[in-house]
Amino acid sequence: MRVAFLTNYDSTDVRNWSGLGYYMAQSLERQGIELVRVDCSVKFTLAQQIKRRLIKLCWGKIQQPERETAYLQRMADKASRQLAGRQYDLIFAAGSLPVSFLRSDKPIVFHTDAAYDGLIRLYLDKDKLWDRSFAQGNTAEQRAIQNAALIFYTSEWARQNAVTHYRANPEKIRQLGFGANLGAGLSSAQMRRLIDRRKQQSTKNFLFLGVDWVRKGGDLAIETITRLNELGMPATLTIAGCRPPAGVTLPSFVNHHPFISKDEQAGMNRLRDLYENADFFLLPTRADCTPVVFSEAAAYGLPVITTDVGGCRSVVIDKVTGYCLSRERFVEEATRRIATLWRDEELYASFCWQAFHLYQQELNWDSIGKKALASLQQVVT
Repeated sequence: MRVAFLTNYDSTDVRNWSGLGYYMAQSLERQGIELVRVDCSVKFTLAQQIKRRLIKLCWGKIQQPERETAYLQRMADKASRQLAGRQYDLIFAAGSLPVSFLRSDKPIVFHTDAAYDGLIRLYLDKDKLWDRSFAQGNTAEQRAIQNAALIFYTSEWARQNAVTHYRANPEKIRQLGFGANLGAGLSSAQMRRLIDRRKQQSTKNFLFLGVDWVRKGGDLAIETITRLNELGMPATLTIAGCRPPAGVTLPSFVNHHPFISKDEQAGMNRLRDLYENADFFLLPTRADCTPVVFSEAAAYGLPVITTDVGGCRSVVIDKVTGYCLSRERFVEEATRRIATLWRDEELYASFCWQAFHLYQQELNWDSIGKKALASLQQVVT
């Protein structure tokens, strides 16, 4: 099978979109699929840049030039030019934007973690958006969904939003997660030794990994670990990937690692060490779709303590591989749930093993590639 792989960035650069396009492409290639890579990214025009600033200055509104019809048409035109005269069986896009206005006689497929409406509900106040930008964003999403012969969403939350808001045909939707972007995983024997070591440690280490301190709930993470220590459960918190806001002083129980780059071997090794030396993964996120760090935590058998937002429940199985808790009462609920796992070694080990098995079965790129191939073959035939 020959597939045109569309991205609005360079898919050979692991730094783009958290490395998802990079690993997604590799997962397809490992299934024997030949990719025709197409980078259809286009720059904002000077007029678009000025327009965005004026709208912000004059009306205090957020304008999204990347959702504008004219911008997306330019993207589609660039993709069409690069595909002209080339042979392929179908088009596979990482995200919906590259195919919103693309016309093709070949089947179109895209893989993403949310529809536009879901993103706005999670990340932005609709009243802060420029009306025309919001309308064009919805139009673009509607067109992408209508154009697609097959859609991969990473969660039930995303699927339901597409069906409810955009009247997407449920029969052409499949749930397909994102894999762990850390390379080769652990063996079962390595996992067993890791769990045994964790059970013997009196002080538990919690890993918090995210770029946006506020959105990812850095304050709630610190408050949770503070509460555990006050209750006589000695705990440390490893924060990686972000810097706290100005004026925030990190407590003595925090080990802080600023941004770590995955495009360097040293950075990858450091991230693996952080996962391996943690006992829990703690992310009280205020807004997220399906964080890839949950797949990575599963690769190391880490129980995840997070919030019930977006598609988190499709990656963290509540009360099986971790807990998805309310944002409003997170610290209270997290402390209680963690205490239960802390005191019951067998229950803790069960969570670790279930997380690891979920990674082995669903949250690694090879499994994702195989499932994608099976669905793509149905579309082609």
